[in-house]
Amino acid sequence: MSAADELDEARALATDACGRIAEFWGFTRTMGRAFGLLYLSREPLPQAEIQARLGISAGSASMTLAALGRWGVVHKIWVRGQRREHYQAETDFWKMISGVLNERERREIGAAVDVVSRAEASARAAQAAVRGAGKADADFVVERVTRLGEICRNGETMLDMLLGQLTLDVGRFRDVLKVAPRAPAPAAEPSPARAQRRRR
Repeated sequence: MSAADELDEARALATDACGRIAEFWGFTRTMGRAFGLLYLSREPLPQAEIQARLGISAGSASMTLAALGRWGVVHKIWVRGQRREHYQAETDFWKMISGVLNERERREIGAAVDVVSRAEASARAAQAAVRGAGKADADFVVERVTRLGEICRNGETMLDMLLGQLTLDVGRFRDVLKVAPRAPAPAAEPSPARAQRRRR
């Protein structure tokens, strides 16, 4: 295999890997492959060339590039002497990741916190009203839902911390997640023979 073939193989494998990673993050594989293609291209590419290299339709290429542009993963640029729009990949990975976390994950975890807070309020109202045999069940649900709420709120705090807006309170997370401290190892008892030698 020639050096050019080896480079083409490397680009193809890396582009496919980008597709797999994008799919893992909840995006389409085509979005990941389009980003990978542009990331591994030394020059900006027009939509027609991206479409041809990925083997996708014009409609799919247009929607994919528009979506990548909204997420700030791909930028539309104009090349001097060219009438067609060209596209270039963002190369600051933290900028891309933090953008996705800030826009999508923050929204999702915020919605989860809101729903669980409502569940807590309902569970506590039931706990206050119930009598007799149902009391134990209400207490159980309140305890579990309350802990779930703490987990969700701490997840929100961790996201803020990851994005550089807060510092980590380790004690708070240990309390919620119930990380028990390690017990010290028991001291080894001396063997009977050693104990006899000491008494002598």
